[in-house]
Amino acid sequence: MSYRRPLLALALGACLLPATSWAVGPGTGSQSQFNVRIGNCMASSLEVRYRLDSLMGEPIVGGSYRWNGDNRCDLPSSTVIWLKVQSGSTYGYVRLDPAVPGANRGFGYNVSGSPEWDEAICGFNGTRRTGCMNSSAAKSLWKSGRVTGFSVAW
Repeated sequence: MSYRRPLLALALGACLLPATSWAVGPGTGSQSQFNVRIGNCMASSLEVRYRLDSLMGEPIVGGSYRWNGDNRCDLPSSTVIWLKVQSGSTYGYVRLDPAVPGANRGFGYNVSGSPEWDEAICGFNGTRRTGCMNSSAAKSLWKSGRVTGFSVAW
């Protein structure tokens, strides 16, 4: 009987931990590139912020970007960001598709999403996913990988 209380306390304590303590994923961060051509516009700077983690075993993808450049130039509405997730020599890309922001106006609007595992980490051709990893490979890279760069497509 004396060990019931410690087990109960441990179980209750585990329930009170923040949900993020169990989150697994490439993480949260930001990266920048300079002098990037996007459609007919030239971005003097492009900053991407991202959050890649998981909730209840499912991937959570969130993020947005801002760019600085000519106020008279509008980025194509199809503009997407491909985050490169890498662990060792294994890598794939995660698609960020927020609302396209105007030049010099801050970050575009975005709502986090949860893609299916077999569509979470892929290759890409322009704005389309190609050669996605199967669920098992995607989960493995999600747990061990980190964002090492990004590409812009439109």
